Amino acid sequence: MKKIYATMLFLICFSISSSAIPHWILAPYFPNTGRSACTAFVIGEQAFVGLGYDGFNFKKSFYIFNNYTHQWYNAPDFQGFPRCAAVSFVIGTNAFIGTGTGLSTYSNDFWKYNSINNTWSQVADLPGESRHSAIAFTVYNKGYVGLGYAITGLLKDLWQYNDTTNTWHQKNNFNGAKRKSASVFVLGNKAFIVNGDKNELTNGCWQYNAIADSFIQKTDFTGTPRSGCVAFTLNGKGIVGLGYDTLNHFCNDFMQYDTLSDSWSPFDSFPAAARSGAIAFSFPTRAYVALGYDSLFLKDVYYYSALNDEANSLNADEKIISIYPNPVAENFSVSYSLPVTQKYFYSLYNFNGEDLIHNPLDATKHLLEINTNLLNNGIYFFRIETEYSSIPCGKVVVLK
Repeated sequence: MKKIYATMLFLICFSISSSAIPHWILAPYFPNTGRSACTAFVIGEQAFVGLGYDGFNFKKSFYIFNNYTHQWYNAPDFQGFPRCAAVSFVIGTNAFIGTGTGLSTYSNDFWKYNSINNTWSQVADLPGESRHSAIAFTVYNKGYVGLGYAITGLLKDLWQYNDTTNTWHQKNNFNGAKRKSASVFVLGNKAFIVNGDKNELTNGCWQYNAIADSFIQKTDFTGTPRSGCVAFTLNGKGIVGLGYDTLNHFCNDFMQYDTLSDSWSPFDSFPAAARSGAIAFSFPTRAYVALGYDSLFLKDVYYYSALNDEANSLNADEKIISIYPNPVAENFSVSYSLPVTQKYFYSLYNFNGEDLIHNPLDATKHLLEINTNLLNNGIYFFRIETEYSSIPCGKVVVLK
């Protein structure tokens, strides 16, 4: 009996300390077709991802990703025409989305998403030239939109939006060369505009001071000159990467910028396919990078945990997780030992990263029974999550 049990037991014991947990972790896949040149913004603990192009159609759909539950939900469709290469910024609980290319090659319309009422409404058009591949950011509760590509060519103008009066005001032009497809992040109420295409790819970095309405050139990005990057902030640093370089090679590296030393240093490379046209969004303790194009339109999502986020993850010495029997025909059991100081969830997902089962997990019970009647034969993956992180626990082979 012991021999038979040993044959059927698939035991996964983790001994992972917080310092050994990989920083980049696969999250649930985007719930629609892969796409590129989307826009993304964060309100509270939810990220909103939408628009883009999937190789066949311009998109107007939006989806919500919950940072706590790691679940995707449908959001109301964008009410403008389908498009890609648009921009977005957030003021309070409202997001503003506009410009881009789609049914119209260039656009200047803007739309407001009210996250409280879950509704869209049109606001004042951007007064400058219609464009796509611009930048947008928020500083001191004002939205800013600038640069990009118009029917006249590359642009370097900058406009400020006041939500209270629904008006735009022109600001000083960008001091660098006209460009499109640059990246931008905000630290200390200052915006940093990095890389882009100025008829040649650049690795320049410029700081915008909204109070002085002025630009200062900073230390160049130390990766290769490139366009189509993503940018996000984490641990008080600005992080820029991916994109394509002067040889038209897709990139998977990241560099992080320190505002105090005005210097760049390497950041952990992206663990999946190199790509351009991806999106990034971040919360206080983690950042997400998703979608994009690498000759295929991609739908994978990864997140990077900050150090203080890892402190909330599942510590090695506190858990042992066993999955048995494996392979399984009907029911399998998961035994576990977890501290009772946190809230947990468990999920079973497929190769596409789609959650097939996702439920709360009671840390006081130590044993979970799962029925596979609704699952087809194949390989699935089980994981346990806290509110702040997730740990893959192993694969489950369903063989009926």
